[in-house]
Amino acid sequence: MIIGIGIDLIDVRRFESIIYRWGNRFLKRLFTDREIKYCNTKKHPAQRFATRYAAKQAFMKALFPRGEKGIHFKDIEVDQKNNRPVVNLYGKAKGSAEKADIKNTHLMLSHDGDYGIANVVIEG
Repeated sequence: MIIGIGIDLIDVRRFESIIYRWGNRFLKRLFTDREIKYCNTKKHPAQRFATRYAAKQAFMKALFPRGEKGIHFKDIEVDQKNNRPVVNLYGKAKGSAEKADIKNTHLMLSHDGDYGIANVVIEG
């Protein structure tokens, strides 16, 4: 049974300017070391960072009716498994997911030029 759907669209250029201004200090507040390493190996890292940020926002929107305040961005990690994006949860995000009895999380990421989008469907 679907218990939440979330979507988020992000302007990659805006995100890139924030990364340029604040650098690693900004990235370390939002992303895990694994995410930073992955994105920095790609041709356009800002595009990857922006899309992963959109995925974190989409997950929070999908969880919102059952979620809790105070979930940190680093508690939601976007990783790769079998060349597909997956969500790993830690800390308060993991606790909220367990409390909401989430069984599966489906994640779709896409980016094209100046925009990135993420869609999350959570099942219970």
